[in-house]
Amino acid sequence: MDAAFSSIAFAHPDRAETNLRLVEQRLPAGAWTRLATLLAQVPDPDESLNDFERYLRELPPALLGYLEKQPAAMHYLLLIFSLSRFLSETLIQQPELIRWLHRPGTGDRRGGGDRLERLRTPEDLREELARFRATHLDLGPSVVLARFKRREYLRIMLRDALGLATLAETTLELSHLADVLLETALSQSGQRLEKAYGYPEYTDDAGHVRPSRLVVLSLGKLGGQELNYSSDVDLQFLYEADGQTSGGEAGPVPNAEFFARLVTATLGVIAQPTPEGAVFRVDLRLRPEGTRGDVAVSLAAALRYYRTRARQWELQMLIKCRPSAGDRELGRRFLREVQPLVFGAESRAEGIAAALEARRERDRESRLRRGRGAASNVKLSPGGIRDIEFLAQVLQRVYGAGEAWLGSWATGSTLVALQRLHDKGHLSGRDFFRLSAAYQFFRNVEHRLQLRDGLQVHTLPGAAADLDWLARCLGIEPAGARSAGQQLLARIQQHFAEVGGIYQRLLERRQEPAEFPPAHPGEGAQPLFRQFARAHPAIARAAEEAGQGRDGAAASGRGFRQFLSAALLDPALLARLEAHPEWVRSAIRLAERSDLVAAMLARHPEEIEAAIEASPVRLEQALAEASLAAAGPEGDLDGLRIAHRRALVALAARSAGGLSRPFETFAGLTRLADLTLKGALQSVVRRVVPGADADRAPFAVLALGRLGSQEMDFGSDADLVFVIDDHLEVEERPPWRRAAERFVNTVSSHTRQGLLYPVDARLRPRGAEGEMIQPASYLEQYCRSEAAGWEAVTFYKSRPLAGNPALGGGVLQRIHRHLRERFGTPEGAARLRGELAHMRDLLERQWRARPGHAGLKAAPGGYHDLEYILGYLIVTGGLEPGARTLLDQIRLLAEAGTLDADAAQTLGAAATLYRSVDHALRMVTGLPGERPLDPFTVRRISVLLEEWGVAEADRFPASIDERRRQVRLLYETLVGAG
Repeated sequence: MDAAFSSIAFAHPDRAETNLRLVEQRLPAGAWTRLATLLAQVPDPDESLNDFERYLRELPPALLGYLEKQPAAMHYLLLIFSLSRFLSETLIQQPELIRWLHRPGTGDRRGGGDRLERLRTPEDLREELARFRATHLDLGPSVVLARFKRREYLRIMLRDALGLATLAETTLELSHLADVLLETALSQSGQRLEKAYGYPEYTDDAGHVRPSRLVVLSLGKLGGQELNYSSDVDLQFLYEADGQTSGGEAGPVPNAEFFARLVTATLGVIAQPTPEGAVFRVDLRLRPEGTRGDVAVSLAAALRYYRTRARQWELQMLIKCRPSAGDRELGRRFLREVQPLVFGAESRAEGIAAALEARRERDRESRLRRGRGAASNVKLSPGGIRDIEFLAQVLQRVYGAGEAWLGSWATGSTLVALQRLHDKGHLSGRDFFRLSAAYQFFRNVEHRLQLRDGLQVHTLPGAAADLDWLARCLGIEPAGARSAGQQLLARIQQHFAEVGGIYQRLLERRQEPAEFPPAHPGEGAQPLFRQFARAHPAIARAAEEAGQGRDGAAASGRGFRQFLSAALLDPALLARLEAHPEWVRSAIRLAERSDLVAAMLARHPEEIEAAIEASPVRLEQALAEASLAAAGPEGDLDGLRIAHRRALVALAARSAGGLSRPFETFAGLTRLADLTLKGALQSVVRRVVPGADADRAPFAVLALGRLGSQEMDFGSDADLVFVIDDHLEVEERPPWRRAAERFVNTVSSHTRQGLLYPVDARLRPRGAEGEMIQPASYLEQYCRSEAAGWEAVTFYKSRPLAGNPALGGGVLQRIHRHLRERFGTPEGAARLRGELAHMRDLLERQWRARPGHAGLKAAPGGYHDLEYILGYLIVTGGLEPGARTLLDQIRLLAEAGTLDADAAQTLGAAATLYRSVDHALRMVTGLPGERPLDPFTVRRISVLLEEWGVAEADRFPASIDERRRQVRLLYETLVGAG
């Protein structure tokens, strides 16, 4: 190795020597003489040299000359290569970017003279992005924005690494950039939708037609203008008022539908994967109602939610809320309205107690416990970033009501909040200094971790070499017997201890934390219940009586309080509750049993009568009438949505109350889906294809999945495939394609009256890449020769749902015949076994990658094994499937002699248990899909299983493991490993 490089502490000297020989061959002499000095200054000379060699491989002579003339440019390259692998790739792929990063000063604001010296404003970034887009017209919008973001990250990172920007300036620039990218994506998406549907409008109280605007509200790190290099962006989309668009090429639509499409299109631009990566990962879970809420919410609905049903942590998070894109005046109007809720006038003790309980509640929901497994996590460890942010926000809420200096949206940034709390005397000088120093240090650690690979990392590396690298990135050197990494750990532990002491002294020692949520609905919600005791004593007495000593009342408290808060806005409903106090007692009992029912009543408290007293039969009849009305000339889809919602609430309440067993509920939910989807399709067809009748159209909708097997559950998607008659000429097909697309949008759009069904059309041939509507002959040919084994099982239990029943039924008869012919031979059966085994292996691997999940579906012996056993035996046995539930399929196979009595009994018991537990989990949590089962959720599920008479309820969840072993053994016996 050249003597000039011998003093550099390369971790891999042999590889470094090889790279140096290659670099020397390519690098001009003037630049080579400076290389050793520059490498000695970077934190990771090995990584830097390795990427520098890659950078030089295809570098044009002009750029080689530039590096020789501009030593600073070469220093920038080596520093980037040392700090960030993911940004290094950007430079290696676009080597000319070094000229852009290092352009000698010209004094021109748009030149490079101040590119690294000054902080860029949003106006600067907009101008830059406009020029960038003008020179990249051949690229899609997502790629343009992602590439622009990468370029700007290089600039921001260099300012950060060279010490030209403070932490606050770095996070502010990252936030400015995110705002501009969001604004651009929203504008581009809006222009396309306005051409199709016109402009959203509403009629104000004076009868004037006005435009309805939308604002993108940011929360979390972006809301506080303190974004990380790899933060998610937490967003809410708020529009001004309901109404209808002015009409465009595709006609008018309700504002709620327009804005839901606008949000979806905007997120498609922002979150779409590209060769440059996605622009941002977007998190919408902080919107009103969380994952159950609409993606775009009207101003009135949002204010109603925060005034009546929002939890304390949801109000506290609004401290970091601000408009990032769209109509900022609308955003400011929203913030003015919620300000009294966020900065309340509680006493100090009450405010701290409420905040601590809110934090415990949110930690329970997100399954994050402070300090658990996070000893080296600068965000989650006790005394880490989250504790500092939480402490600042609590003190802002406690003191902000009477002090505008603290209770304003300008204090969203944690560092600003700490400074203002100190200015007002609520933090001592010593506490302020320690909290600010720790926060800035932790955030710098976080930035260096995230820059390395572009990942959202907060945990320190375990390897000593990696820890030393991180310390060097932060300017920490060895001292005495301690390595740089050990010095870093010691400093972090000192900050943890200091912050933890302040947190304990100012918050936790003031209030003893409660071990559990309130014991009954009256506790923890005294202001609300005092209000009811004064104005509506009958309701308050009923609630107090029902809340005493109930097992599970802790879980019902929040949901029931949300129901009462919403009821306060409806005087007519309050009068009915006073006249029927038994409804209140029943609502508490239902909320104890089911978060799903609690959420339904909180969102639509007027449906309490449907939940408690209405007959499901009468509600189903009302839905049938609404379905006919939707199909009629008026096309009353709102009436259909309301009737559907009422019937849904009634079925949920019956299930939670033990009045309906799971498979009875599935049958009822399937009938509701059939009526609703048929009515919606007729309505859409009448509007899109004038004069057409869906029942006699050259068009059919097939139901697959749980809808196909008549086992719909709460939260189930509607799995659909759209088929068109082969006799239809090519030029006659576009209206039916539009009808299919409009139908999907209609039933899956969030509206004021709710969403009907999320539609999943990916089970069609070739999944999302295939055409939305499939010619009948193509679908048949695909199943005859190409469909995978799992697709064969899926299509074999499909059924016609809507549209032309003769077309749909005929297509399925032919498909089923093709599948029997294809897989009914010994060779076909062997092929089906192999394909099912391959899919089972894939599903099991995915399940094992998600530790803690119950394993009802993908674990060995779970639901998928059971489904594949039945599907394999029916298809290879040449049996006529029909539309059958799991239990019906088992009876069919037993009657045909394919299953003996013992196997049929085992599979029937497993099917009942799996479906019942899955249904109970949806009822208890209000959410579809598997998740880890904590002891409290297990107890609530067991209560429901006992109510439904499930034989193995007393042994749950051990009974799941027993059944899985039995089903797995039957799978291996009846199907085999392939």
